[in-house]
Amino acid sequence: MDESLWNSRHQIAELLEENGLTLKKRFGQNFLIDPAHREKIVAALAPAPGDHIWEIGPGMGAITHHLLHDDIKVTVFEIDRGLIRLLRKLFGERIRIVEGDFLQTFPEELKKSGMPDRLLGNLPYSTGSVMIGALAEADAFPPVSVFTLQKEVGRRMAASAGSSDYSVFSLVCQLRCKVEKICDIGGSAFFPPPRVVSSTVRMTRKELSPHGRMEDFFILVHDLFASRRKTAANNLKRGRTASKYGWKKIETASSLISLDLKRRGETFSLEETLALYDEIVNETLY
Repeated sequence: MDESLWNSRHQIAELLEENGLTLKKRFGQNFLIDPAHREKIVAALAPAPGDHIWEIGPGMGAITHHLLHDDIKVTVFEIDRGLIRLLRKLFGERIRIVEGDFLQTFPEELKKSGMPDRLLGNLPYSTGSVMIGALAEADAFPPVSVFTLQKEVGRRMAASAGSSDYSVFSLVCQLRCKVEKICDIGGSAFFPPPRVVSSTVRMTRKELSPHGRMEDFFILVHDLFASRRKTAANNLKRGRTASKYGWKKIETASSLISLDLKRRGETFSLEETLALYDEIVNETLY
């Protein structure tokens, strides 16, 4: 298949018209037409022969096309019925298509086919962070994930403790993965061009990382960031963690690891937060 099919606005517009398709704003459809950036994404993903790869929002298959070699099995998640018809026309039985909203379909697919070897997606600006959060809470990150999303979201994913971008989302992303930016992508590299800059971010699963859903860890993190201006103690006293385990248990846990709860939660590193969680719930993480 000729890759130039996806390389220009004119060709994309023609392909859409030929197949009676229109773009839908509610799905956040911006197709990457710059082949150099597509190559960077695939290189960051580093697929190996025999891998099973999940792709979220394949669009018209510009990156999907790069993956179909070396006995690689590709499962794509697509919500747009028109694009599903086009993908079947372009790739036939070479890919497996899971139809519908990714947030609703991936849990069942995970049960059915297990964890993929690689995961990638050009995520909608409106729901990209929600998708990543859902994957984190389900402990559904494979060894390597590569996402393209709004630059500001990518910055929050990789932020360090104490920085203005550091947030609940930072800890959610970094709990099990090393997060690194691969590149920024300007609006002109997409069709239609978005008004924001995008970033491609790689999440590499840490060799030693907690497993399981860890609901209480995510509750603790949300408690710590309930109000950025308040101390960790003030936030935790009013949070769900104290309701479940009691304030005394939290005080004792912080004392055992010499963690000052008079600090703001936004200054707690991932390691400090995990240590506090471990002492509160008495759980072995690794």
